[in-house]
Amino acid sequence: MRPLSLITETEVVFSRIRTYDWVLLAYGMSHAKVWRLVEARVKNRINAAGVATQEWNMYRSFVWELLKAFRTQTGEPLVNALELAIRKWANYGLRPELLQELLGDCFLRLEQSGYGEPRSKTRPIGKRRGPKPQGSYEKALKKGRASRARSGKVEEQAAKQKAGSAQASEIADKLRPILAAREIPGAQFVAYFAFAQRLGRLSRNYTAKSLAMAASDLIDFYEAKSLDDDALRAIAATLFGVTNLDRAARPRGLDRGAESGQRPQSFPSLDARGMMSPKSQPGNDRFKED
Repeated sequence: MRPLSLITETEVVFSRIRTYDWVLLAYGMSHAKVWRLVEARVKNRINAAGVATQEWNMYRSFVWELLKAFRTQTGEPLVNALELAIRKWANYGLRPELLQELLGDCFLRLEQSGYGEPRSKTRPIGKRRGPKPQGSYEKALKKGRASRARSGKVEEQAAKQKAGSAQASEIADKLRPILAAREIPGAQFVAYFAFAQRLGRLSRNYTAKSLAMAASDLIDFYEAKSLDDDALRAIAATLFGVTNLDRAARPRGLDRGAESGQRPQSFPSLDARGMMSPKSQPGNDRFKED
C-alpha cells in the first residue's frame, strides 16, 4: 500500500479523535442533519479550490463518506475509516490536500456543535441494546397502540386474537407435511397458507353443501394463481374435512341450462341504432310470427 502523506491539520484531527474521551454529537445523528451542519463550508472550500464541475459530485460523495464515519464510529475505528476514505478517493484521482482540508472543515464544524457523552458510555450504532421488552396484545389495546373494535371489551378482543393466533399456528403445522409430501418448494408456503386461512374463515360461516361450493370456487381462484390443484384439494380435505368438491362444483355458463334440459336464453336483437327491435320486446304479441 502506498504511503499517504498527511498534512498537519489532518494529524491534529486524528490526534484529537484518539485522545479525547468524549464523543461528538454527530454520532448517531441522521445524514440529513449532519449534512446541513457542514454543507456551507464544504461548498465554499470546493468553490475556492476551483474544482471542475464534473468533479464536484465526487468530492461531495467523499464528504458523505466522512459524515457516515462520524455518525457511526468513534475512537481508533473512526480514524481508520477517515484515513481509508482519503486514500480511496485520492486513488480515484482527487487531490489529497483538498480532501484533507475538507476533513478539517467537517471536523471543526461538528466539534463546534458539541460533544454528547463520554466514550466509555457510548453504545455501538446498529446493535441491539439489550432484550426487547415483550408486551401483550391486551396491553397494546389498553395503551391505544392497537385498534380496538367498536363493540366488546378489551379482554374479549384479546381472547379472540389469542385463539386466532393458536388456530393459525395449528393450520401451519398441518400444512407443512402436505406440501412436503408433494415436493412443493418452501417459497410457496405463504400462498398455500393464505388459501388455508381463507378456507378456514369459510368453514366458520358455511356448512355442508354451501361450504363445498364455496371451497370449490376458492380452489378455482387459487388454481388460477398457479397453485397445485391436488395440493389445494388435499388441504381442504385434511384440514377442514371438505371432500365432496366434484359434486359441489357449480355449472357455469350454458352448462347450467344444458343440465336442466332448458334451452339457453338468447340475447335480444338490436337494430342499427342500438335499440331493441320490436320483435324482441317482451309482451309485444302483434309481432309474433304465425
